[in-house]
Amino acid sequence: MADLRVRRPTTSLPVFLGAVIVVMVGVRLLYLGQPAGRDEAGFLLVGAGWDHGTSLYGAFWVDRPPLLIWIMELSGSLLALRLVGLAACILMVLGVARTAHLAAGDRAARWAAAAAALFSTAHWFGVPRTNGEMLASAFVAWGLALAAQALLRPDRRWWPAALGAGVMAACSVLIKQTIIDGAVFALVLAAAIAWQQPRRRRQAAAVVALAAVAFVVTIGLALAAAATRGTSVPDLFDALVTFRAEAGEVIRRSASSATTDRLLLLIGTWLAGGLAIIAALTAWHGLRGRDPVLLATLAVIAFVCGAALLGGSYWAHYLFQLVPASALAAGLLVDMVRPRVRVAVAAFTVIMTCGNVLWTVVSPPEDGALAETVGHWLRQSGDPSDTAVVAYGQPNVLTNADMTSPYPYLWSLPVRTRDSDLRVMSGVLSGPDRPTWFVDWSGIRSWGVDPTTAQTVLERHYRKVADVCGRTIWLERTQQRRLAPFPECP
Repeated sequence: MADLRVRRPTTSLPVFLGAVIVVMVGVRLLYLGQPAGRDEAGFLLVGAGWDHGTSLYGAFWVDRPPLLIWIMELSGSLLALRLVGLAACILMVLGVARTAHLAAGDRAARWAAAAAALFSTAHWFGVPRTNGEMLASAFVAWGLALAAQALLRPDRRWWPAALGAGVMAACSVLIKQTIIDGAVFALVLAAAIAWQQPRRRRQAAAVVALAAVAFVVTIGLALAAAATRGTSVPDLFDALVTFRAEAGEVIRRSASSATTDRLLLLIGTWLAGGLAIIAALTAWHGLRGRDPVLLATLAVIAFVCGAALLGGSYWAHYLFQLVPASALAAGLLVDMVRPRVRVAVAAFTVIMTCGNVLWTVVSPPEDGALAETVGHWLRQSGDPSDTAVVAYGQPNVLTNADMTSPYPYLWSLPVRTRDSDLRVMSGVLSGPDRPTWFVDWSGIRSWGVDPTTAQTVLERHYRKVADVCGRTIWLERTQQRRLAPFPECP
């Protein structure tokens, strides 16, 4: 007797991927108008000033590798940068789906892509702002995919994939020096395969060797290109390695209740956002079943969690670095966990993320709003050629004011680590190119710096002209400006 059952048509994987990406983009467009973040504004200023000055990146100094600064320079504006960040997330979703497909097929690819897209809309992971973790996510995801291609499908195309994996891993490191997720994944995957399948040890070693060559060559080319613009290798080593050690000690000494609050918020977000459940399930099934891809994914998750905790700053956007590996784990786990557990975890993550999105759309957070207000007042009160220094940090004030700064340190941590006695700042405030404006944002005696010299120089060359939303504004004594009306404060 003929089988009269009618199979339900299934959506093809490309159509499914297109659908989840469209939904992700639709949600992310709701965030485009939010005020500039400190990192967004600061990195845009660094990119714009690379060819002007003698600091690490021309006009400014920052402890980040050159590829990040190139991306900022090419973006040029906040809107363009956020669209670049959105494009990075789209590529990340596709890269994670490709990795899951290579490892476990269509079903895993769908779940991985859906998880990546869902996490890329979560406001509490910092997605409204484009940061290094987000920009690196595309390189990380495609590094995973190419490593899986080379190690899981060792056909004639294994060597281009191995080279590509090395290039992708290098690019992520060139955005932020601690993002070595692709290298961790490739090394652990190769080691697991070699341990479990001795006959493939030579091929796994060849993949790792070729990827390592591509990694080193890519890093070398980037460093050489940066050197042609005045950013030398010794100076980069000082910024990326030496400074980080010094800054870690500064963070440890100056830890306050705010540091503890950020840590608790970071852990709470990790738990509520679904990342903790995925990490636990990955550890349980990875260590029990010893699937090579799941073990490699677990290694990445463990590494990123450790790096976030050891860094000492505990900013919520650090969690976005977990998204590629966590989304891949969600796809790999779909056929390993019980259906009830799978449905419960998926429902919990979707509900919590949608609740977070809805809350932030209905009641947008005020983070960055004050810097936007003060910056707009400065722009209305100043001339197009005016410059400013903000003490300490808050480069988003400068971006909103459409001003640059003659002071090379745009964030508070470099100030506390490299200019704690404010001698560099004092030299800027008393020099021939001293800024038109000085904004006392958090109190000149805050952050544990020694303001003795800077206070004297400030009072000699500047005068207080306004108090805007609790921030004291100073104007250079020889300058006259028609001050704008005081704004309504957020």
